[in-house]
Amino acid sequence: MSAFPSAVIRRSVLLGVFCISASAIGAESTGDLKDVAKSKTSGGGVRQVLVADPALPRVLLIGDSILGGYHGKAAELLRGKISLDVWITPKHIGAKDLPTDMKGIFAEQTYDVILFNDIGLHAWTPGRIPEGQYEPLMRAHLANLHKFAPKAKLIFVTTTPMTTKTKPIALDSEFNPLMVERNQIGAKIMQENQVSIADFYGILVAKLDLAAGDRFHWTKPAYELLAQEAVTHITQALDIAGPSVPAAD
Repeated sequence: MSAFPSAVIRRSVLLGVFCISASAIGAESTGDLKDVAKSKTSGGGVRQVLVADPALPRVLLIGDSILGGYHGKAAELLRGKISLDVWITPKHIGAKDLPTDMKGIFAEQTYDVILFNDIGLHAWTPGRIPEGQYEPLMRAHLANLHKFAPKAKLIFVTTTPMTTKTKPIALDSEFNPLMVERNQIGAKIMQENQVSIADFYGILVAKLDLAAGDRFHWTKPAYELLAQEAVTHITQALDIAGPSVPAAD
């Protein structure tokens, strides 16, 4: 057998493993919640995680596999306070059909709060965002959110750090500077438009020991920190009480 078919087989196997792993992250995050909507997913890929009284606020979280890691804990903290949907998507702000997806999703449902970013882990690969186009694409993405979901309060989430695989875990010297640059551009745009910022990058850059060791993902304690940050911003945006904090011993 030639080397080429063997390489194709290896790539196919690796792709299958990746897809299974990504699915497992999302399934693990919400499996223990009593009020999870069972297999209730819209055509746009939006999944109901907390189904509450229709009179309560409705919140949408948009993101990639990082969202898959933390939304279960966020749902746990917000149970009884809101209805919660999540949209975990492989698309990013450079994907031409992302606005079409957004239009369809927001035509079906109105949200009080939307937490979003550039879907960063899918946008970093060289060539996906043409050089010099990140800022105009992010501005267009924000404009589309305002257009399709005009009543929603928006929360921008910075992209988490990219790390090395080798221990001790450190920042990836080649690509993490791109994360920093894009987060700075995103933050500038959000500040200009009075959009709240949840700084996931700032939280985890000081907690590199919590990295999973695959360059992109994190361990459970890290995702719990992100969930707490998301919940803080969501409850502030809705002007509702946050989750109760256990009393210190």
